[in-house]
Amino acid sequence: MKYVALLLAFASVSFAISYHGCTLAPDNLNGWVVCIDTVLILRTMDGGLTWIPQSVPPDTISRRLFDVTCHDASRAWITGKHNYLAGEILATTDGGDHWYRQIVGFGKYGTRIEFIDQDHGWALSGDGALAMTTDGGDSLWEQIFTEWGEAEYYGVSFINPTVGWICAGWPDSVITGQGYIVPSTDGGLTWDTLSGYHAEGYEDFFDIHFFDAHNGIVVGGDESDYSPIILKTTDGGESWDSISTPPNTYYLRALDFVGNEGWAVGRFGSIIHTTDGGDTWAFQNSAAVNTMFDVDFSDNLHGFAVGQGIILRTTDGGQNWQPTAVEENDSEQPQTLSLEITPNPFRRTTDIRYRISDNFDITDLKIYDASGRLVRRFSVLPSATNHQTSVTWCGDDNAGAKVPAGVYFVEYQTTHTQVVKKVILLE
Repeated sequence: MKYVALLLAFASVSFAISYHGCTLAPDNLNGWVVCIDTVLILRTMDGGLTWIPQSVPPDTISRRLFDVTCHDASRAWITGKHNYLAGEILATTDGGDHWYRQIVGFGKYGTRIEFIDQDHGWALSGDGALAMTTDGGDSLWEQIFTEWGEAEYYGVSFINPTVGWICAGWPDSVITGQGYIVPSTDGGLTWDTLSGYHAEGYEDFFDIHFFDAHNGIVVGGDESDYSPIILKTTDGGESWDSISTPPNTYYLRALDFVGNEGWAVGRFGSIIHTTDGGDTWAFQNSAAVNTMFDVDFSDNLHGFAVGQGIILRTTDGGQNWQPTAVEENDSEQPQTLSLEITPNPFRRTTDIRYRISDNFDITDLKIYDASGRLVRRFSVLPSATNHQTSVTWCGDDNAGAKVPAGVYFVEYQTTHTQVVKKVILLE
């Protein structure tokens, strides 16, 4: 078994893996990271300084791993997608030396998994479905369907084995009505959609945390402009108030709390921090520039945050995030997706050159302003596959109007990976 050393400074690699889920055990030493675009489970036993790739059960060709959670240094669970139609849950009782399959076939994919103790756990899915267990998944995961069958559930929070909430969004959908917040009072067997919250606009909700039966936080974003969303309730979810976010915060994907102290992460490397239960938030600096998908703290000091091509660790509550990159030499991994911008800065025009390989699904190239608003979209043609192609940006928006001088972000994203680079338009 090979060991993967994490560099203490960010290093470029031959491909950009999407580290999509992370968890840190109560001992501050043991933890796991899983990837959504390749069959890769990494374990650390020294707080993230070094990582050990771990074996998974056979039949892993189609698998995508979304999320991981743990109870202690020995017991952990992973959820993801076994094939094109089936959600899957893996578990270990020996720290990951052996992973075994607890269930395959719930929902269309597993998006998030959480346990409040070693027995009571919930795994979320798309199509308004989830699974629940009361024995650690050893003998049963019961599949539950909600009345909101179109919901893509991504966040779950239970304050005890009975009372909890789930929330829904749909990343990169650009359609209305995908934001849901739904409560349960019977451990997840039934969900009260009548008293739940349904957003009518482009709002997506991706993670949720309740401190008690009355007070809770939901984070997400507006799909139309990638602005961040934080909602807070003090009446058990009957009403939700909007909470302000710091400047340069974008579309939030995950959050975690230790007591009243919490962290949320999202697009363009956003990491924000609260010490008052989510009433006020401050920006935390890091080396991340792409989407951050998950964050997990074992106490107020020790935590991980993971995203596109990067794993971050902190030992001081996020005052300092140590950027790390995993250097792999696996021929089965996705090939390079590259993005170059020249000249940069520019005044009149700049050339944006991009390259993708055969195993990527092609998407558009997008340009956002510093507020996260989409200003320009370029269609990427299939002929770009396996060779370099370029587009020229004249500093205009989709209507052809000149945009103001300032900082902009160029995003090139596929179903597997994402590259974001900064470009500066001068006067």
